[in-house]
Amino acid sequence: MRICRFTPHGWPDAEVRTGAAVGALDAPVVVDLAALLASEILADGGEAGRAADLARAVFPGSTVALLGSGGRAESEARRLLDALGDAEAALERSGPLGAHAYRRDAVRLLAPVDRPPTVRDFFAFEDHMVNALRNLGREVPQEWYEAPSHYVTRSASVFGPDEPGQWPAYTEKLDYELEFAIVIGRRGRDIPPERAWEHIAGLTIFNDLSCRDVQGREMGTRVGPAKTKGFDRGCATGPYLVTADEIPRPFGAGMRAFVNGELWSEGSAATIHWSIEQIVAHASAGETLLPGDLLGSGTVGTGAGIEIDRWIKPGDVVRLEIDGLGALATRVVRAAAGED
Repeated sequence: MRICRFTPHGWPDAEVRTGAAVGALDAPVVVDLAALLASEILADGGEAGRAADLARAVFPGSTVALLGSGGRAESEARRLLDALGDAEAALERSGPLGAHAYRRDAVRLLAPVDRPPTVRDFFAFEDHMVNALRNLGREVPQEWYEAPSHYVTRSASVFGPDEPGQWPAYTEKLDYELEFAIVIGRRGRDIPPERAWEHIAGLTIFNDLSCRDVQGREMGTRVGPAKTKGFDRGCATGPYLVTADEIPRPFGAGMRAFVNGELWSEGSAATIHWSIEQIVAHASAGETLLPGDLLGSGTVGTGAGIEIDRWIKPGDVVRLEIDGLGALATRVVRAAAGED
């Protein structure tokens, strides 16, 4: 199942729905799960207003809240989709909460996980570490091979596929990063690697925009990254949360980055040094992982401009593709100081 969050065009921004993308990855039918459930309750004799309230409670516009249901909301979503049949036919149906489904171009997709409790981004690909640190005048420290390393960033920086990325006013060298993110679905602490997938809701694409001219200075102080990453609209995610049952194990998907339609980066998730299971185990050591937590994989080898000495410009569109997860296109826009 491909879970998404969306607002139909013309609706208030605050009216966010949780949906499931059905069909082609780039041009799916977006099914409104709450609308489906409300119509079913109404057909069973429920009152329209109460049907709408109950459906919104089961399928809130928050994926974090949905994941916190212990799997019940996801099971209900699967039941509704199984009963739906032809998603194309749902485009013509409506009920107490409006249309049952929309074309992709009729909605604005938001980050598939809203305000994750925590965002931890790992450095799990050795090739990227070697390439990037070489260009910063450093070598991979021996400590990197002893345990997975990561930093913690602001969840408020997470944004979705139909929103622009921000080029902060304080940098002249912004970079993209071709990554995926693990989304936690069930809370847990001290999770052993062999039980990691019991706690994983699924995966999504992750573009961790990074200020490289700031990074050199910050990392020279042996702290951070701080202003290098985590700025407003700095962590692009989406377009969907692809649930764990659809993820092959081990995960070896092809990964590609295009800038203005030109292929710049290509790699494979199979080249990861620290596995998904090891990442989850390490992140949960002594810390309780919560539903909605994001664990970034780090950049695949050659998956950033710093590795290939090619640099994006304000106004460029960066499109990340990962087989099975879809494509995430982000236009980066220079922000004026103080701009929201």
